[in-house]
Amino acid sequence: MHKYEEALKILSDISLNLRTERLAVNDAFNRVLAEDLYTDFPFPDCKKSAVDGYALVMWDKKEYTIKGESVPGDLKSAELHEGECIFVMTGGIVPDNADAVVRVEDVFEENDHILVNRQPEKGSNINLAGEEFLQNAFFGGKGSLLDNLSYPALCYSGKKDVNVYKKPKIGVFVTGDEILEPGDDYKKGHVFNTNRYILQSLLNYLPADIEYVGCFDDNEEEIAKVLEKSNEYDILVSSGGVSMGKYDFVKKILHEYDYEIIINKTAIKPGSPLMVARNEDCTIFGMPGYPAAFATNLFLYFLPFVRKSCGIKNFENNVIKGKLGTSMRSRINALYFNRAVVKIEDGEPVAYDPGSQKTSHFLNFFNVNGLVMMDENVGTLEKGSIVNILPIRGL
Repeated sequence: MHKYEEALKILSDISLNLRTERLAVNDAFNRVLAEDLYTDFPFPDCKKSAVDGYALVMWDKKEYTIKGESVPGDLKSAELHEGECIFVMTGGIVPDNADAVVRVEDVFEENDHILVNRQPEKGSNINLAGEEFLQNAFFGGKGSLLDNLSYPALCYSGKKDVNVYKKPKIGVFVTGDEILEPGDDYKKGHVFNTNRYILQSLLNYLPADIEYVGCFDDNEEEIAKVLEKSNEYDILVSSGGVSMGKYDFVKKILHEYDYEIIINKTAIKPGSPLMVARNEDCTIFGMPGYPAAFATNLFLYFLPFVRKSCGIKNFENNVIKGKLGTSMRSRINALYFNRAVVKIEDGEPVAYDPGSQKTSHFLNFFNVNGLVMMDENVGTLEKGSIVNILPIRGL
């Protein structure tokens, strides 16, 4: 049995053969950079106006002669002399010898002249060439996910294509004779296939190809055939069949067939019966069947490993400090991850017990957005206690 940190280190130390491909920037959203990025030209690439106004060469008078205009994208700009100006739109090119840009609301225009209220300071309202980034400057790191902010920045850079990591292929299957699909008629004593959709909904945010292999009865021969196809995937994950029951065939097969067992049970609650095995280049995660235990293992172990397999540099979970808004209970000799509803109050995360921590319960995950780490030696923690919180959504 492995402690939480030990299991994390084992997974972190697995050597992966990450492959790369070159994609057009248009196709690179939500992919992971496999190279560092450097600018191809300075930003801005010339002097540009920060406002709608008049670029001018200053002199000792407040009246200036208008010599033309400059709009964004127009490479032409008038050559200015002392006492002259041109109208410039925001983002328009400013002549090299212009001293400043004065805002339209700060001048009075009549015919081909303007009268400024007061002389501007030199350099005002001008964005200088290269003031954001010079040419060949680093702006994006290998291992970064091209998400809803970094991807538009990549487009802004003017790059045509980029080197990214290939998506890992992930196979998913569930076991159990009692599984119903959402939309099936209710049958007493049966359960609806939740774990498939927990997994798929979480992985939708990552650059991975997910294949649902299917739902299989508790039949050793059928499950063995699925596991034999592990070489078709980078990661294969199962739900159920890894505990101590008579029909827990995933565990039996992983032990008896040609698989390298690297994790066999962990000292956490819920979700202790986790198995991780290796077969050539595939990593196999045998997860418990209860949705609460399955989800906890996903957040703690599986998602960081998938992020690593996608090439994401900072793949580890983010843990924050907060305090308890209600008391929370755990048992001695196991690290508990209690589900919690976390609210930001006076700028500080405050975690509330959602009402049940039973592994067999799951509906309160509808509102849960964090897991509170309850150290193995603490037992009950009172309201106001400082705790570590693993955010799982919306924080």
